[in-house]
Amino acid sequence: MKTKILPALAVILAAALQTARADTNEIAELYGRAAGIASPQISPQGTHLAIECAPQGLPSLCVFDLTGGAEPALLGLDSTYRLKDFFWADEERLIFRFGSFERLQTQSGMQEFEAKRAVSYDVNSGESTMLMSDMRGMVNTSNIVSLLPQEKHKVLALGWMYDGGETSGTIMPTKSTGGWLPRTYIVDLKNGKSRKAETFPKHTDEVVFDQYGREVARLRRDTNLGTSTVYKGRDEIYSETDIDVRNLSLIALEESVGDLIVWIDRGENHGLNYMSLRDGAISPVMIGDRPASGAATIIDPYTRTLVGVEYGGEWDQQVFLVPELDAAQSAIEAAMPGKHVTITSWTADRSKVTVALEEAGRPADYFVYDSAAGTMGGLGSAGSHLVNRPVGNVISISYEARDGLTVPGFVTLPQGKTQADGPFPLVVLPHGGPFLHDTASFDWWSGAYAEAGYAVLRPNYRGSTGSSPAHHFAGYGEYGGKMVDDVIDGAAWAVAQGLANPGGYCIVGGSYGGYSALMVAARDAAQVKCAISVNGVTDPILRLADFTPKSDAYNEYEAMLGSGRFSDEASRAAIMPVRQVNTISANTLVMHGREDTRVPFRQFTQMRSEAGNRPNFTFVEMEGEDHFLQSTYARTDVLKQTLAFLQAHHPAQ
Repeated sequence: MKTKILPALAVILAAALQTARADTNEIAELYGRAAGIASPQISPQGTHLAIECAPQGLPSLCVFDLTGGAEPALLGLDSTYRLKDFFWADEERLIFRFGSFERLQTQSGMQEFEAKRAVSYDVNSGESTMLMSDMRGMVNTSNIVSLLPQEKHKVLALGWMYDGGETSGTIMPTKSTGGWLPRTYIVDLKNGKSRKAETFPKHTDEVVFDQYGREVARLRRDTNLGTSTVYKGRDEIYSETDIDVRNLSLIALEESVGDLIVWIDRGENHGLNYMSLRDGAISPVMIGDRPASGAATIIDPYTRTLVGVEYGGEWDQQVFLVPELDAAQSAIEAAMPGKHVTITSWTADRSKVTVALEEAGRPADYFVYDSAAGTMGGLGSAGSHLVNRPVGNVISISYEARDGLTVPGFVTLPQGKTQADGPFPLVVLPHGGPFLHDTASFDWWSGAYAEAGYAVLRPNYRGSTGSSPAHHFAGYGEYGGKMVDDVIDGAAWAVAQGLANPGGYCIVGGSYGGYSALMVAARDAAQVKCAISVNGVTDPILRLADFTPKSDAYNEYEAMLGSGRFSDEASRAAIMPVRQVNTISANTLVMHGREDTRVPFRQFTQMRSEAGNRPNFTFVEMEGEDHFLQSTYARTDVLKQTLAFLQAHHPAQ
C-alpha cells in the first residue's frame, strides 16, 4: 500500500512546492538576476558568435567558436564599465561599446557624465584594444559609422570636438557660444590609434555614410535660426524653417532606390520617408500598401541599408523587406507556432540568423537558424533559472481615460491566476521614458511583484510609443498633467473590473515612472497606500535647466513639459514632486543610483532636502549604480527593498 501511495504523495508535494509562493528575498534573487544570455550576434561568415552573458552578475560578453576550434572566451567587465552593445567588424574582430561614470572640472563647474568608449577584441589572439585611445579628451569615442570593408582592420568613427576659440578641443564647455564640429577618424582595430579623415562645417548635426565610409548627405541644424537643411555635397536639397524642436533625422541610404531614409517627427509626413537625393522630394516608405509611419528601422550592419521595419504593439513586430530574412522569419514562425519571433543578427549572406523566441511574460530562448540546412540550434535562455517555474499571467488590456482617450497596457496576475480569481492587491508600474512602451515580453520587475501575489498594471499612458502617432503626440505638454491622470485612471479601472482590491494601491516606477509614482501619490492621495520612485525625476524644471537653452535637447524637453505652463510659480509647482512633499501623505520610498547621469543625482538630494524629517519618506542611495539597473546586484537590491516596503504598507497576503 505504501509503495502505491508514496509516489502519488511525492507528486502532490512536488506540485505544492512548485506553486508555493516564495518569500520576498527568494523572489528578489530569482527575478533580479541579470539576463543569463541576450542579444546574440553572429559573425559575417558565421564562424563565431558573441552573446551578452552575466556569469558574475554583471553584463559581459561570451564569445564562441562555432567551428569547434577554440574554447569559449569570457570578456568580463567590472562594475566600472557598463556594456552598451557589440557587433562584428569582420570575421576576426568584435567591437564592444561601454560607458563609464566620470567627473570633470569644466568652465561651468564640476560635471558628472558618462564617457562612451569602444574596444576591439581579436578572436584569434584573445587581445583587446581600446579604440581612439589617442583621443580620450572626447566624451564619446565609440561612434562607429562604417566598417570600411575596403580597408582591412579599420573602421570609420565620427567624433565631436568643441570649437570655442581658446577652449577648442575641451570636451564639456557647456552653455558656451562656440559650436560643435563633427569630424571623422579612421581607426586601426589593431592598435586603437586614429587619424583625422574629414571635418564637417559648424552646425552639422547628422551625417549619413555609405558602407565604404563616403558621405551621402548631411543635416545642418541651426537652433538659433530654427532651420534644418539637408545637403548632398555642397548642394542644398531640402530645408525647413521655424523649427524649434528636432523634426528631421537622417537614417541611412536606401541603395535599391538611391534615396535617403529619413524620419520626420511631426506633420502630415510623420514617420519613415524616402528623401530624394536629387531634389529632396519626400515620399512615404511603404510596406506593401501600408505606410511604415511610426515603425522603427532595421539596418543591415554590412551594407548600411534598410532591410526591414519594426512596429510597436503588444509585441514589437518585425517586417523584413529582403527575401532572405523574410523567408527565415516565416520558416521559424511555421516551425515554432505560438512563439513570438525576433531576428537579432545575421551573416553577411543572410543564410544564418540568430533569433529570440518568446511567450508572454517568459524570458526569451535563443537559437541559431541555418536556412540552407533547415536546422535550428539552441543557445540557451535569458532566464534558465525560470524555465521550469510558473510565471505571472500577462494579459493585454485597455481602458478609457477620463477624457475618453483609450489607454492600452498590460496586467500581470500572480502565477496560475485569472481575472476570475480577483480581486488582488494592486501595484501600478508605469514605464520610464516617457516616450517608450511596455510589451508582453518578460519584465523582471512586474514578474517579481506578480510572484509575490500582486496584480501589476503597466499602462502605456498617452505619450507612449508603440501605438498610434496620435497617442504618442497626445503626451506633448502633458508630462505632469494628463500622462499622470492616465495612470490614476488605470488604477480606478482595475478596481471597477474586479482585478484590484478596493481601498487603495501602491505605485512603483523608475525614471519617468518614478516621477509618475510621486505625482500620482500627490494627486490621488486618498487611494495611494505607498509610492516608490527609483532614479526618478523630482524637479522637471531643474532638469530642463541642465540643457543648453535653445538646444535640441532643451526644446524637446520643454515641449514634453508644455512650454506654456510656466507663467507663474503655482503652475510650475503643480508638476514638481519636490514641491508636493506636503501633499504626499503615503509612505514613500525614494531610491537613486549615485552614478546616474540620465537623471542626475541632485534630483534625489533636492527631494531628500525638501522632505526633511517627514516620517513617511525613506531615502536610499545606491552607491556605484547608474540609471539602468543592468546588474544582478542592482536589480536584486531594488527588488528586496521595494518588496519589503510593499509588504509593510500594502501586504499581498
